[in-house]
Amino acid sequence: MMMHSGTKLLRYVQLLDSALPIGGFSHSFGLEAYTHDGRIQTTAQLEHFIRGQLHSSLVRLDGLAIKGVYQAIEQQNAALLALYDKRVHAQRTPRELRESGHKMGKRLLKLARSLYPWMDFVLIDEAVQEHGAFCGITTIHGYINYQLEIELDEAVTGHLYTSVNAYVNSALRLLPIGQTEAQMLIQKLLNDIDSEWSQIRDDDPEDMHSFGIAQEIYAMRHESLPARLFMS
Repeated sequence: MMMHSGTKLLRYVQLLDSALPIGGFSHSFGLEAYTHDGRIQTTAQLEHFIRGQLHSSLVRLDGLAIKGVYQAIEQQNAALLALYDKRVHAQRTPRELRESGHKMGKRLLKLARSLYPWMDFVLIDEAVQEHGAFCGITTIHGYINYQLEIELDEAVTGHLYTSVNAYVNSALRLLPIGQTEAQMLIQKLLNDIDSEWSQIRDDDPEDMHSFGIAQEIYAMRHESLPARLFMS
């Protein structure tokens, strides 16, 4: 389906909306454990944490995974698509993060079938049915963006933006910060999104990796907190 450039932009903006009903509002992605222990109490500490996540995990794992998804679709290779999807799933060490990525991805795929009835889902269905893909949120985001004719760079940076936005929205419920302060933080981090992706955009997707060890440990501890506001 050929889309008018304006329509394509609007479809993409809708996909990045934090209000998309895929369950993201229920997850802090480990941030709640940090705030519970008092490790993150200020906007400056939150900014440092998110920058660390962009550098150690989000860009190098999710960003390269989306690049791999694009390559798999271009080759019409369902096995390769499933491989990248499973590698992202396996590298999310904390159980809650694996489950949240899987659930959100399945919800996004279901939503996409309703929003885009013209979209071709044959390859992703084959990846699931014949090659055991998990349909993680990163994979499905990349798959939909490719179908929407979004360029790779925009697809990756858009996904990274939604991740940053999710952290900040979680912080609004966990920390004494206001909406204006939150938006100013997101604005500051936009340059980090672009610069971090620019550093590794030419890397092979086979090199996807994550080394956010502290975040993984805190995410593992989340399920044992005495009281929890979020599911992860």
